[in-house]
Amino acid sequence: MPAAPSRFDAVLLDLDGTLVDSLADLRTALNAILAQDGLPPVAAAAVRAMVGDGALALLRRALRASGGDADRAAELLPAFLAVYEPIAATGTALFPGAAEAVRALREAGLALAIVTNKPARATGLILDAVGLTPLIDTVVGGDTLPQRKPDPAPLREALRRLGVEPGRAVMVGDMHHDIAAARAAGVAAILARYGYGRPEDADAADAVLDDIGGLRVLIGALPGPLASGRAPAS
Repeated sequence: MPAAPSRFDAVLLDLDGTLVDSLADLRTALNAILAQDGLPPVAAAAVRAMVGDGALALLRRALRASGGDADRAAELLPAFLAVYEPIAATGTALFPGAAEAVRALREAGLALAIVTNKPARATGLILDAVGLTPLIDTVVGGDTLPQRKPDPAPLREALRRLGVEPGRAVMVGDMHHDIAAARAAGVAAILARYGYGRPEDADAADAVLDDIGGLRVLIGALPGPLASGRAPAS
């Protein structure tokens, strides 16, 4: 394999909104649970604003938006997962160029981890369906540890498994909690601006990415030290 960029040995990748567009399947499962409770469905645009903080938070937000009791989210979570997991890859697809981007990172000799707030089982099903499983060294899901992003613990666990120091890794995600977790873990941060996050989420990132096809080049251009500012957008 060609040598990896001198500064980095590993890339930690978010899933939803970074590698895959999963809104359709999430919305289908949410609306099935809401319908069981006699609640109106949530629209696609509303779901887009709800994702990112794990299944429990997603369900809580959907209940609140539909006029339901958000406090019932924990009670309804098993039913939601029972609906969602079998269809997790039905309408979920890679963003254009994502497979090639991940493959380019592997060919550059970088270790790769998925660090997501999505439950690990659903994550595995999606990775299998889109053909990325053979390229990924380890997965840390939203239920792997007691903590989820923006806590740095999932990133630190991924780095522990990979045997990589924080300063030799970069996190790529589409939301504020990806950037916050990277900062807390001492990891460089790239904001995938095409994802589900807000424009201001890029403010604390080292670089912004508008097309995942440019990820390999952007990583190679990241300046050091970590807090030295953002590289130009790709």
